[in-house]
Amino acid sequence: MKMLRIVIVFLSVSFLLPLTTAYAQSVTIDNSEYRKKVLKYLAGDYFITEGVGLQKVYIGQTLDQLINELGEPLKKKKAGILSSSYTYTYQLDKQTALQVGIKSRKVQTIALAGSVSSQYTTVKGARFGMPVYEIINYYGANKLKKNQLLYKSQGIRFDFDNGKLRIIRIFAKQ
Repeated sequence: MKMLRIVIVFLSVSFLLPLTTAYAQSVTIDNSEYRKKVLKYLAGDYFITEGVGLQKVYIGQTLDQLINELGEPLKKKKAGILSSSYTYTYQLDKQTALQVGIKSRKVQTIALAGSVSSQYTTVKGARFGMPVYEIINYYGANKLKKNQLLYKSQGIRFDFDNGKLRIIRIFAKQ
């Protein structure tokens, strides 16, 4: 008799557990504050696409489009006396700086420098502060040369400082 009660209680709990779990998930998903945060993050320009750039700053973008998106840069530096190239510098947030290489009034290169707490990440999952071997896991076998991993065919280069990812550079795929 006692064994029958234990079996009945066990079955009751087993049938109710999926219902309570489903209810808990629906409450979490429908939580409007949580939903707003997720939508804000997804709408943000935090994903770096290899060979392309960001949603708001991308290879081939005109100088006018760049300034419309990000405003005037914090710094504007000419590459050389006779050069028509410029580097525009922006501060995206406290943890991430952006440098945009401009030539003939078009974006040619994009470089992001960030700390571990930066929200920016590549589409494949590389984040600032990652060690070399993790980047190789995401992007494929490569040799570290001068603290850099270069993936020309993907349009991306990773620069390391003390073995940790510090700078992500984007350029047209070659």
